[in-house]
Amino acid sequence: MSAGPLKRRFRRAAEQIIIRVAPLTHLVPERLRHGVRDGLLKITGISKGKTPRRPPLPFEPGRDPAGINLFGFFKAQNGLAQGLKLYARAIEEAGICHRFLNTDFLYWLPQNDTDWDEKLSGKAEFAVNVVHINPDQWVEACNNFPIETFDGRYNIGVWLWELETIPTSWCDQLKYVDELWAPSTFIAEALRRITDKPVTFMPYGIEAPTEEGLSRADFGLPEDAFLALIMFDSNSYASRKNPAGAIEAFLRAFGPEDAGAKLVIKVNHPKEEDLKAIRRAMGDESRYILINETLSKRRLNRLISLCDVFVSLHRAEGFGLVMGEAMALGVPVVATDWSANVDFMPHDVACMVDASLIPVDGSYQFDDGSQRWADPDLDQAAGYLRKLRGDPAWAKELGLKGQAFIHGSFSVANTAERMKQRLAAILETASDGKGQDE
Repeated sequence: MSAGPLKRRFRRAAEQIIIRVAPLTHLVPERLRHGVRDGLLKITGISKGKTPRRPPLPFEPGRDPAGINLFGFFKAQNGLAQGLKLYARAIEEAGICHRFLNTDFLYWLPQNDTDWDEKLSGKAEFAVNVVHINPDQWVEACNNFPIETFDGRYNIGVWLWELETIPTSWCDQLKYVDELWAPSTFIAEALRRITDKPVTFMPYGIEAPTEEGLSRADFGLPEDAFLALIMFDSNSYASRKNPAGAIEAFLRAFGPEDAGAKLVIKVNHPKEEDLKAIRRAMGDESRYILINETLSKRRLNRLISLCDVFVSLHRAEGFGLVMGEAMALGVPVVATDWSANVDFMPHDVACMVDASLIPVDGSYQFDDGSQRWADPDLDQAAGYLRKLRGDPAWAKELGLKGQAFIHGSFSVANTAERMKQRLAAILETASDGKGQDE
């Protein structure tokens, strides 16, 4: 047998190894996992790293069966991963044929979530690819799959952004996609300013299953206190999440002599500088409870449900999933009235805090000097906190209104129907040149 066929057979065998072991990667130490993967990628000729490849070959309608191949961080537990899994839930709910493919290329991102392992595949099979990865990581993520994975398929990018203007560097990745999906109208409007390709509003369907049977005591929380919860991920930039604003609003709402109100601070992937900033701002340790261990999603949702109010005085959000999850659980929310979260937070179902727009002024890694974000009114937020504590009946009514709104307008079933309709339109016309605005 000549060297050519042997090489092809060896490559196919290595590709099958990648496909078969993908669902089991959590059993392998991280650096060993990446080392073995990199070796197999080299053997198969699949690119690695950030070197751009050619754009995919054009979509060939009818070549592949109808369905969606969904790519993203299925085994991670950050915000981007949670949004991905909500898309996966909608695909399942819609009954769309699918393959779910995990991306694992960031050494610093833990991949410990095993909930989706039995549903993961290593190979795309259907006509439409949906890649839930931001452009700054797009090339590195897609280079971990053969380029044929994207050739001849309709490629959709899901890009999340929190500010008014998309970074110019992202425009380079537009040549790799046929369409963009945006989980918020805020993102959709920003994307439409940089491309004439279809931009479809495809919101996350919000659900918040909990680990039942847990009480406040299981989290070290006082049973009889009024608990305000804030949450942020150090990897998502504390400057944007603005926990300092929420802390200040809490301190303005409840004086140092008020022992009946506590601030619960949940930090994911904590960085020491963020923890030090919290300790400095709060001062008296008896006024807050810091939770910085990783919790399963159901356990985290239970924590949210046990608190009296969720507070997000963010400066900007690309979606604001935790706010939506708190509402789905019937917990009142105090939130900045700006950016993506306004899609699912009309003023009659949440405590929306007025904000002025100020220059980012270098406080965010992706600022190019022209960006703006919100400066929420902390006194107004403090007033909401006092009212929620002082009027439990109003707080309960507000929580129920928010819950009803999420279940009625931002459910998994609603997103499933949107996906089903959009997939049908793509396959019927190849590309109709339009996104859905409603």
